[in-house]
Amino acid sequence: MSRRIERVETNIQRIVGKIIDEELQPPGLVSVMAVSCDNRLTAAQIAVSVLSSNSDPQPTIDYLKQRTAFVQRTLSARANMRRTPKITFVLDTSLEDGQSMIDYISSVTSNR
Repeated sequence: MSRRIERVETNIQRIVGKIIDEELQPPGLVSVMAVSCDNRLTAAQIAVSVLSSNSDPQPTIDYLKQRTAFVQRTLSARANMRRTPKITFVLDTSLEDGQSMIDYISSVTSNR
């Protein structure tokens, strides 16, 4: 992956994180975990982690998908890029997967 794409991904991650924190009120706490752009910078997949009062993150993902156009416009205005990639939100479950692995390991070691 080129250095330019990495810089663009980092910039998009920072800007979208600010947009979600400052201008949207999603149900739950949303963290932008990673951004993955294609080689031509026409599409960006934004992986978000959701911490909500109920265990189902789907309402928060649906909320973000409904406001994709707003986030896209705001990103375009703030990013200082000739063309802004088309964004899509996906759920990142790596934190939950890691926590379940830690819980499993601790249960196995406590049973010894």
